[in-house]
Amino acid sequence: MIRLRKHMQVLGILLALVCASTSTWALAEVSDLFKAAYDGDLYQVKALISAKADVNAKIGDGATALMAASQNGHLEVVQALITAKADVNAKAANGDTALILASQQGHQEVVQALIDAKADVNAKKGYGSTALMMASLEGHQGVVQELISAKADVNAKADDGSTALMAASLEGNQGVVQELIAAKADVNAKADDGSTALMIASLEGHQVVVQALIIAKADVNAKTAEGYTALIVASEKGNQGVVRLLIAAKVDVNAKTGDGTTALMMASQQGHQEVVQLLKKAGAVK
Repeated sequence: MIRLRKHMQVLGILLALVCASTSTWALAEVSDLFKAAYDGDLYQVKALISAKADVNAKIGDGATALMAASQNGHLEVVQALITAKADVNAKAANGDTALILASQQGHQEVVQALIDAKADVNAKKGYGSTALMMASLEGHQGVVQELISAKADVNAKADDGSTALMAASLEGNQGVVQELIAAKADVNAKADDGSTALMIASLEGHQVVVQALIIAKADVNAKTAEGYTALIVASEKGNQGVVRLLIAAKVDVNAKTGDGTTALMMASQQGHQEVVQLLKKAGAVK
């Protein structure tokens, strides 16, 4: 898998996002308001607000009480902090906002409350990822719908050029992929290395997503900077179902990478005999 992915550098940032853990804080070192917000203790939060606690105070990494409550899905606490004029667009040191954290965790009601309070739906965190990208990656379809309705940019790009559609395609999140396509996401957008959503879904073997992208007119013959196509990466991985779909979509079965490698060569080298037969039947000759 690592050898395959080196041909598609865009997966580096997407995989980093997959592996990113939920933000954690050393609660012994935070303010009373932060801890109460984190715990969802509405009574204590209101008492501290009444006592003039600073609702926008930041802990060491720049996180605020609103971020803590948003990440953990404590809607009433979020509402209380917003009413007390908490900054909905404050950023932590890594660029996290309350909306990004709530979106990543799938807290749809919190997301709506933050949007209603004018949270920036297109704010970016580390790697250039947005709330929509995080929700798409995690498969939170309801949150994706809320963000799209609030005019989140479906074609925003992370630092490596990856998009929300690519993130959803990586994880095989079919419902999210359909939402993004319906919202006019560019199915042929390319990351900096030339990777597309179709290539990523083909590599991962997500047949239903591949089919949806093909129906939406994704270019089955698009190439990465090194010349890899969706068919070549699917063949190397042995994703027989994806190979069938691509062949049916009139993919070029004899396309070559920059060094002259074809899908048939890849499948043969990896011992994927069923794929070899499919490719030969479709006219692959090398």
